Amino acid sequence: MNYPIWDLPASGLLIAFVAIVHVFVSHFAVGGGLFLVLTERKARREADAALLEYVKAHTRFFVLLTLVFGAITGVGIWFTIGLVHPAATSSLIAAFVWGWAIEWTFFVVEIAAAMVYFYGWDRLPARTHMAVGWVYFWAAWLSLAVINGILTFMLTPGAWLETRSFWAGILNPTYLPAVLARTFGAVGLAGVYALLTASRLSDAALKGRIARYAVVKWIAPMVVLLPVSLVWALGAAAADGVPVREILGAANAGIPALVAAVFGGAATGHPVAQVATRVLLIASLAGLCFSALVFRRRREYGRPLAAAVMASTFVALGAAEWVREDLRKPYVIGHYMFVNGVRLPARAGTPIEDRFTVDALNESGVLPAAAWSRLPQHGEAVSDVARGEEVFRLLCRSCHTVDGYLAVRPLVRNASLSSADAMLGRLASPASGADWTEPRPALRTWRGRRMPPFAGTREERRALAAYLVSLGGAPAGASERADAGARFFTDNCSMCHGPGADFPFDAKGRPADTFYEMLGRLPAINDAMPAFEGTDAERQAVAVYLATLNHTAKEAVR
Repeated sequence: MNYPIWDLPASGLLIAFVAIVHVFVSHFAVGGGLFLVLTERKARREADAALLEYVKAHTRFFVLLTLVFGAITGVGIWFTIGLVHPAATSSLIAAFVWGWAIEWTFFVVEIAAAMVYFYGWDRLPARTHMAVGWVYFWAAWLSLAVINGILTFMLTPGAWLETRSFWAGILNPTYLPAVLARTFGAVGLAGVYALLTASRLSDAALKGRIARYAVVKWIAPMVVLLPVSLVWALGAAAADGVPVREILGAANAGIPALVAAVFGGAATGHPVAQVATRVLLIASLAGLCFSALVFRRRREYGRPLAAAVMASTFVALGAAEWVREDLRKPYVIGHYMFVNGVRLPARAGTPIEDRFTVDALNESGVLPAAAWSRLPQHGEAVSDVARGEEVFRLLCRSCHTVDGYLAVRPLVRNASLSSADAMLGRLASPASGADWTEPRPALRTWRGRRMPPFAGTREERRALAAYLVSLGGAPAGASERADAGARFFTDNCSMCHGPGADFPFDAKGRPADTFYEMLGRLPAINDAMPAFEGTDAERQAVAVYLATLNHTAKEAVR
């Protein structure tokens, strides 16, 4: 709100695409550096001239991919996050300016060492050349270690929320398992890329040796170590207040429950996180199977099979990054800033004047606080729909589009003004009577979507509802013409159970008295549903209306 708003199409997908491509290359930059120096040492110790020549050729591929394409995508990440999340980018720079400086120093060393290593073939003594390779690897790994601290901070800030300490933020609760997971992933990627470059070799014996070496020494160990570190990271995140079990829709803690929820179609949880986890597991299994096939046919496998290993690995890594991002929601920085740039109130003991916190915006309004609002500033009359559209740009546009990715039009199709307004009132809020100032408050969310709370005045919320309804909601007065039961259902239930919603209602031939009884115990049926809050007359009317959907209504509820 304190920065210009750039109307990018599907901004979340834009960040995801650039980031996943960069991660796939940057992790190879770490693991591939280790692969080069260890494989060079192996070739020299065994006096294997053919293997040494392969390492030399692999170095050229490595330098071109990581130093050129990898650097471009790294700049691309800064460009995209600056456009989509300028407030979060500013906060990360302010909190970790020396961390970024340290990382850039390692990056400069990394570039210099890579160039010396590449041009040092046939020029430097073997011992010196390998020493340069080790300098490159450790500079690359230290760069990863610093960036990992900032990335994990965004999920689990830990004690930084209270202390604002640099080291508390970097060495946060998920730092260690995540840095191990990224290291193991980088090592495995080195083997995957080695299979790709070796697939071009005409020497079948050399190709077979490299394929065996890549699969057995680089890929296979990561099949065990990487999942263990990921499970550790999920446990550490859950211990710091990230509702991992609830997001994935698991009935209880433990890996079997998580797998059952992901593949069993849990009725609760965040659908995007569940799908991404499912894709991660399936793609990982596919990559393992393709790698085993390469091992079996190691002397004659070709580029298509190597590309299949590469593609499945890319999909698995992308899905893992997607799950990590989704676990943060509705925050972009855990328990500090929501994905739309609105901050949580300052904690006790950190009195900071901030007009962009959720409580301040609820009191003063988001439109007056926004420095880059498009609305006229001189008191001209503006319709509710126009004001609502501007509220949408300020609070919703960072994630949602109207008709594209995460489109809002399908969500409000045939909705009335009152039902859209009620939906906005059911976005994320602290559960169990807590408030936003409490440490790591558990969230009550709408449909498991984990969207940020509405941050604005009551009038702005009503204006946003008017704009949403204008996108394709019910005609004015439609709900007033409906009977009482249908009106109550439309206003309070249709966003989840209406036609086209996630859980469309199916009466299944049950009578009205059955529905009347069920309405009295909604949380017991599904703990994601709120208790029925209407009057007894409204409960009877809704029960009769539900029964009429398949013509089983009775004249009265017994």
